[in-house]
Amino acid sequence: MDFVLIKSESKQALAGNRLMFLIAILVTVVISGALSGIAGLGILISPVLSAGLFFIGTDLLERKKFDFNRLFDLFKDLNHAIKVIAVYLLVNLIIIVGLFLLIVPGVIWGLKYSQAVYIMIENPETDIMQALRSSGEMMNGYKADLFVFHLSFIGHFILGVLTLGIYFLYFIPYYQIAQYNYYFHLKKVTNPVSNNNKHINDDFIIDQKDYQI
Repeated sequence: MDFVLIKSESKQALAGNRLMFLIAILVTVVISGALSGIAGLGILISPVLSAGLFFIGTDLLERKKFDFNRLFDLFKDLNHAIKVIAVYLLVNLIIIVGLFLLIVPGVIWGLKYSQAVYIMIENPETDIMQALRSSGEMMNGYKADLFVFHLSFIGHFILGVLTLGIYFLYFIPYYQIAQYNYYFHLKKVTNPVSNNNKHINDDFIIDQKDYQI
């Protein structure tokens, strides 16, 4: 994957929108945190609002105008929201189990199913388990690539720590958009039939040759 291009496009998408996207992220954190003490409601609301961040991020990458209302889009479709929550919880459960077994399986499974929530958000009609399978297929041959992609931001995280978290206010919007953009670039490579970069259908079929690093 072309990290330089992915990062460059992400920075361009944030031009003039970084502050507003940061506010959207902070609103998500505050609402999820505030509701976390109410029968664990925060853990259910968090993935729904995160889907809203994904919608906003997608708009920005497509050079569309920032629309704060997109943060709450998934609340309009309860069935879709439930699916997103289910995928989110399943992925986290898989990662936790892997970490309890050994750290390495947890990391590998985390990378394998890292795209499942994005797939579920983009495809309301997709089955929950299909989203997990599709993520596994997309990441076949790209787990190490995604791991290195995350490591490429290590300097930003170090700077965030050195500035006592202040730099994170500048960095997190960029890191978030970059993750979305990695997904879109990965989708182009692993699903060449869908060159419009929009949807992964339930009949998602991958040729093994598409997964060469």
